[in-house]
Amino acid sequence: MKVLVGLIISVAVVSSAAGADLKQWQSPDKFYSFLVPADWEETKQPGEPPSVAFTSPDGKAEIRVSAAYGVKLPEKLPDEILDLAFPNEKGITAIAHIRGSGWDGLQRDYVDAAQTQRWTGIAARNGSTVILITMTAPTMAFPEFEKTFKSVAESLKLGK
Repeated sequence: MKVLVGLIISVAVVSSAAGADLKQWQSPDKFYSFLVPADWEETKQPGEPPSVAFTSPDGKAEIRVSAAYGVKLPEKLPDEILDLAFPNEKGITAIAHIRGSGWDGLQRDYVDAAQTQRWTGIAARNGSTVILITMTAPTMAFPEFEKTFKSVAESLKLGK
């Protein structure tokens, strides 16, 4: 019975975010996964560390994920780790300490200097692995993507 209930809940989550169909995306090493809108385009981004970006069909919004392995961090994740990913942006919310499936982390919203672009940033940790997810859209369009961004964040799972 528990398996059936879990399956029903999973199906409801996969089709509920802002009315969009979602698909599960899993990292190449299968250490982390999350749900993304099925119609968003996936592109691999070079860099150190490399990242994967998902872009909305209208090109307004983007979800980007990257991972760092073997990071030595104290037991309590330092607030500064999230701000390091946004050196030119201003935090507009307090840093929230959050938890998910197999991880603990931080979340904060940011805007650029012109206040034309807004981000939600999440740093999630499992052991010595840190996953950074940034979700962005123009400030004026951000509210139309908030439910999708929230669904992505809530679906993040770390650990094999």
